[in-house]
Amino acid sequence: MSRILHIDTSAAKAQSNSRKLSQAVVDQLNPTSVTYRDISDGLPIITEAFIGAAYTPREQRSEEQNEILSLSDKLVDEIKAHDIIVLGVPMYNFNIPASLKLYEDLIARVGKTFMYTDTGPKGLIEGKKIIFVLTSGGVPLNSGLPMDHMTASLKTFFNFLGLEDQRLITASGLAANAEQSINDAMLEIAKIA
Repeated sequence: MSRILHIDTSAAKAQSNSRKLSQAVVDQLNPTSVTYRDISDGLPIITEAFIGAAYTPREQRSEEQNEILSLSDKLVDEIKAHDIIVLGVPMYNFNIPASLKLYEDLIARVGKTFMYTDTGPKGLIEGKKIIFVLTSGGVPLNSGLPMDHMTASLKTFFNFLGLEDQRLITASGLAANAEQSINDAMLEIAKIA
């Protein structure tokens, strides 16, 4: 039994390769249930009011503070409620889309998704798998090249939250050879059990 949280981040809709490939991953996994979230627009930025609410103990929060945190709480509950997270991400200017950074800021919550210990931070979202479906027009992904700020950033951030079981599906060089890159990614997707 697998419950999938499928998240897309591309500002492009019908023409998005990351969306097509992330959907192919979900289809390959044949889950018992899927929750879909498109975060390509509409997420709020972190404000001073948000920070104040997040660091106020729950029992001391005002109604306004609870409202400020309501979306964040929903996103955190959502990620915790699923077994597998499938995250479709195109590279924008060597990194993740701004919408995904907003999402990360909303789910990184002390005491909810990570905690501080004597030995350093510890992620609280454990026992789940995350599959990154990454695309780029030209920059080779997961290559260690300095132009790819996206791959290491994603792996580090989600590992920080406790999501250590990570898998990468990449389609690089789409601007020059989209057909071959997509075909190679689809072969990798076909191997996902």
